[in-house]
Amino acid sequence: MVDVHGGNDSAVELAWWDPDVLTQANIVPSTGLATDYLNVFNEAVMLFGLLSDMPDMIEELRNWQPMSYEKHFARSGFQAKDLAILAYQNADPAIKGPFDALSHETCELLQQRIKQAEGLIQHGAPLDDFIAETTMALQASIMMLDGMVHGGAAGGAQDDIGALFD
Repeated sequence: MVDVHGGNDSAVELAWWDPDVLTQANIVPSTGLATDYLNVFNEAVMLFGLLSDMPDMIEELRNWQPMSYEKHFARSGFQAKDLAILAYQNADPAIKGPFDALSHETCELLQQRIKQAEGLIQHGAPLDDFIAETTMALQASIMMLDGMVHGGAAGGAQDDIGALFD
């Protein structure tokens, strides 16, 4: 068996397509994607959830940056990050395209919501409804992205997420 956690690039290149190797590395073989990427969004959901009781957490949200799939893995401590990047690069465009589009849209909407939260906090406005709506929409987006990682179709996911934020 190939060691997917080691630094042997040639072993990774030879093994990227092997379903057993991908599964061992927590990468879904049918899509070439890993759910670890969703942590980019899960972090923001957690921070939004804290805003009601701790409005100063807006500083942490201001520091949140959108991150592409490849950039996330390049910077992460994910043990098989080289394999994750290679599998993603070789993923079917019919899977990767909608996944990337929904990820990008979610990042944009998240940045928009961070700015809105800043405004509400500056004006001393109530946050509870805003936070509930935002976390619900983000969780829905994450669930759709998770479904895509596991082989579900995007369908109207982007329109659905947009509607949640309107």
